[in-house]
Amino acid sequence: MISDRQLSILNAIVEDYVDLGQPIGSKTLIERHKLNVSPATIRNEMKQLEELRLIEKTHTSSGRSPSESGIRYYVNQLLQQTSHHRHKKMQRLRELLVENHYDISSALSEFANELSIASQYTTLVMRPNHKKDIINNIHLIRANAYLVIMVVVFTSGHVENLHLVSKVPLSSDELTNIANFVTATYNELNNQRFENELNAFVKSDFEKDFIKDMLDTIEVHFDNQSNGIYMGGKVKLIDALNESNVASIQPILQYIESNKITQLLDEMSNSSINVKIGHEIESSLSDISIVTTQYHIDDRLKGQIAVIGPTAMNYQNVIRLLNTIW
Repeated sequence: MISDRQLSILNAIVEDYVDLGQPIGSKTLIERHKLNVSPATIRNEMKQLEELRLIEKTHTSSGRSPSESGIRYYVNQLLQQTSHHRHKKMQRLRELLVENHYDISSALSEFANELSIASQYTTLVMRPNHKKDIINNIHLIRANAYLVIMVVVFTSGHVENLHLVSKVPLSSDELTNIANFVTATYNELNNQRFENELNAFVKSDFEKDFIKDMLDTIEVHFDNQSNGIYMGGKVKLIDALNESNVASIQPILQYIESNKITQLLDEMSNSSINVKIGHEIESSLSDISIVTTQYHIDDRLKGQIAVIGPTAMNYQNVIRLLNTIW
């Protein structure tokens, strides 16, 4: 545990380091924060913080920079403070869904770009898991003798168009009957009642195979969609890194573009603000931080947002922004 004065100095060092991008000395602290103490007192407190490994001294400057542990201490204080505040929640994603006619891909892509502009960092928006959405209706439309378009409508307003190929031609009436049957029984897929109703409904093995193809197509499509990630402001990540850590760009981008980021977002998946700093993300990553929270399309359908920046990130602004998202 550190003293209140040491905490104030640590906070000042972190915030000045974020603003200035260079080690912070006692003179800078006094000038920028109007501290009513002597430079000797500041230096003594900084020495204590250094012994606690919350700040570090570089070889090229007399100033100090925050260590990864110091940034973690600072962030924990911020998270504790903001957890007690009520924030007005914005409904921008809902507006984007309406503007994009409930095309979730387009809405989430725009949302990622807008969050990047607001935060000034790279953002990731993970597509929600549509298995938690409810299918409201299924329509089958014959495009030609063998090609069938399956339109899946969800209660969230989201619509998916999927292609099916039938082995023999199906009439419009047959397609309508099949679509009505699957719509009415879809939520019972995993129980014996569905099998009984399917056996009673189908008139041929072909119809049974066609219905199973429908269900497999929906399942595979949503498995593929559930890991979809939309990125905003990729170039901002490169801009945020300086000459001393430019070599870390490639492993960072490789991490973001791999399945590891999806796994990390799943692990951090809850409604609160979560922060991972440097080596907390992965042992090979030391120069970035990831701040995440949850967004809602409705009470059932939820996804994850991540803001990615350098460890010297403006955490106050990012946490404040993410606290406004519903």
